Amino acid sequence: MFSSHLTNLAARERQRELLRAAGHGLPDGGDTPITRVTLRYAVAADRTRLRHLAELDSVEPPRGTALVAEVDGRLRAALPLDGGAPIADPFHRGAELVELLRMRAAQLVGSGGMC
Repeated sequence: MFSSHLTNLAARERQRELLRAAGHGLPDGGDTPITRVTLRYAVAADRTRLRHLAELDSVEPPRGTALVAEVDGRLRAALPLDGGAPIADPFHRGAELVELLRMRAAQLVGSGGMC
């Protein structure tokens, strides 16, 4: 289930997309536009970036399987799938990314896709 804040952000971004497609501009509400969000399983090549993200958040990096969220190719959040606490870059808005990671993890559990 989407949080109301996340739903509002998605609706605003969709409205902007529709207005741009129609040839109209919409003044920026002060939010930084996100061009691409990728949710995926962490791989061995992410180890250094996960360690750096964990240092920024003052926590230990995940030891087992985790989902990660990248924004425009930059690792911004991670969710350990062993029940550990989520990790997010404290210098960027991470609550929405963690919510997306939790929703994706729930989808994977429901579909039997978790490893």
